[in-house]
Amino acid sequence: MPDLVRSLGLAALSMVAAAAASAQTPRVIDMKGTWKSGIELILEGGTPHVPPTAESKPAGKYRLTTTEFTYKFEGQEGRRFWGTIDSANAKGGRQIGSVSLDGKWIYVVGDRSVIEGTIVDSDTIEVCVRHLGTSSAFVGCGVMKRQK
Repeated sequence: MPDLVRSLGLAALSMVAAAAASAQTPRVIDMKGTWKSGIELILEGGTPHVPPTAESKPAGKYRLTTTEFTYKFEGQEGRRFWGTIDSANAKGGRQIGSVSLDGKWIYVVGDRSVIEGTIVDSDTIEVCVRHLGTSSAFVGCGVMKRQK
């Protein structure tokens, strides 16, 4: 009887430990699919996605504009994901990213920009993007929504 009690106790302890371990491992968002965002930018100069001729409003020596982006993430393995970005002015820019260890953030680099985002839910990410080049710079934020 003592061996049975000891075995049951060890089994229960193992189940509690497994449950605690799984509770500490955050779920990784599935980034695959098409996402869209409207980013409110302040910029200087131009880039392929936001050329100097893009519709904008003056802000001192800078310009204010809102640009629509489409992200197509074709693959994901664990936290890492990859795909492309399109806008009205440029197509097929590289996007590679990772989900943070706590599962609350995304970090993405492209051909010319860096994106950081806060995961709101499985279909919504608040993002900020920045670019710094020798003759251009921009920063802006918006909401990235999964397209269904």
